[in-house]
Amino acid sequence: MRLVMDPEWILTKNSIIGKVVQLFAGLCDEYRPIWEGGNDPPTRPAPLSVGPSAPPCLGRLSDFRVLSPKISKGENYKGLPYVMLDYPRLFGKEDVLAIRTMFWWGHAFTTTLHLKGRYRDLYLPVIRERWDLLAACAFHIGISEDEWMHEHVPENYQPMGTPGEETEKILAGAPFLKLSARCRLEWWREAPAILTGHFRVLVDVLNRR
Repeated sequence: MRLVMDPEWILTKNSIIGKVVQLFAGLCDEYRPIWEGGNDPPTRPAPLSVGPSAPPCLGRLSDFRVLSPKISKGENYKGLPYVMLDYPRLFGKEDVLAIRTMFWWGHAFTTTLHLKGRYRDLYLPVIRERWDLLAACAFHIGISEDEWMHEHVPENYQPMGTPGEETEKILAGAPFLKLSARCRLEWWREAPAILTGHFRVLVDVLNRR
């Protein structure tokens, strides 16, 4: 009853969500030049923009025609509020290339690479090649059969430094691949630098840097 009659805690929660949205808006400005590799214009049209008739091929990430960053928020991921930043964001029914930065109330910030379909096939050899780097940067591999599970718990994610049977199953034939790193909420002040660092690692891996 005390909580029901006290509006301040809801206003505080709304203020915190607003601060997260503001933080993510700042990340948009950090992420864009990293993805685009600076301000250099694309050298050719994006080969992966539309249609199954355009087979994927390795090229500069700046050649991918991606949508602008999108920030969204909600109240009920497993009962708790969240904020998400998607950039890049190529979401198709069969093919996905996205990096999602997420704030989940009471849990953590996460940075997750989501590859599916032809994008998974395209980048799986690159990820295998840079596996040790990703493991050293505390990335985890998704082992859940549900591609929309975000929380870092043993049934969803496994550290890349300890590959096992579930990891091999995912690499061998799962339709999607997810790599994710976590930033604790206690590191709020350092979060922009940490999240940008995670984003940069993923982009460098995809660029084969």
